[in-house]
Amino acid sequence: MLKANPYEKRQPRDAIAITELYTSAEIKEKFGVKESWIYEIAKEHNIPRTFNRGKTYWSKKHIDSYFAKKAPDTSITEWYSVAELQEKFGMTLSAIYTFVYKNVIPKRKEGKMVYYSKKHFDIAKGIATPEEPQYYTIPEAMEKYNLTRDQLYHYVKYHNISRIKVGKYTKILRSELDKFFEPPKIE
Repeated sequence: MLKANPYEKRQPRDAIAITELYTSAEIKEKFGVKESWIYEIAKEHNIPRTFNRGKTYWSKKHIDSYFAKKAPDTSITEWYSVAELQEKFGMTLSAIYTFVYKNVIPKRKEGKMVYYSKKHFDIAKGIATPEEPQYYTIPEAMEKYNLTRDQLYHYVKYHNISRIKVGKYTKILRSELDKFFEPPKIE
């Protein structure tokens, strides 16, 4: 049997040659980050690197993919700086960080400056009224349709109902879930 089918060593999937590379200096310039940060993120996310003539080269595909995930939402146009938040709401720096974390407020970074979504911050503070939510949280859907968590996840999975992850919370598309549970129409 072995003579007919000799053993062939399998190559790992990531054995594909990486030809497009960034230098550390290019990453620092393009994304405005520190060199130590590059090494930390590369280690955490297993970003491939190579050395040549004293320079470190990083996989362009992996770096671009990482920063694409971290990019802010393009639909958000108005932002608060930390100084504006301190002045407007009289909050300390640690209070701002805690508030932003607990309310999952989108942020964007430009060099050392961090900006927070004006719309989301105002809604969380109660200044602005939120738009009609497009998604149910898991507890809201469970309560509305009188389901257990397992039943809800079963329906979502097997009927391909759209869901998103917002921070540590899973949300289910309101329109699809309502359509699934509406009574059948007799014509």
